[in-house]
Amino acid sequence: MGSTTNVFLNNFNASMEQRLYEDLIIESISCFGIDLYYLPRQIQNLDPLYGADDISKYDDAIQLCCYVRSYEAFQGDGNLMTKFGLEIRDQVIFTCSQRVFTDEVERATGLLRPRESDLIYYPLDKKLFKIMYVEKKVFHYPIGI
Repeated sequence: MGSTTNVFLNNFNASMEQRLYEDLIIESISCFGIDLYYLPRQIQNLDPLYGADDISKYDDAIQLCCYVRSYEAFQGDGNLMTKFGLEIRDQVIFTCSQRVFTDEVERATGLLRPRESDLIYYPLDKKLFKIMYVEKKVFHYPIGI
């Protein structure tokens, strides 16, 4: 006789357990995270050939609590002197709860998720970071979230 899954735990349709797990994640981010400001980009004059906008505006600043995953120092290639001048390549990884992002940012701007080219202001070091990559992969979570 083979082994079956536990009949008392439903990993994919247990909304109460999923909500509890999400609440615990949000609580841990609020305990160990920091307050950042998310600045969504507003395109003013999109060049259809290059797909670029040279005069974007950043009028909104929405406060979010995020967890800093690379906490020891800013990672990346560091500073680089090129023929065009000094290029700073610091990078940092921030993690935000999807529900908190939805509650704060979607309500204010209508955005469902962060976008590349939006900005993050890090008030602790008074630095402004451009979002270069947003993880879009769907992961398998043990409790179905």
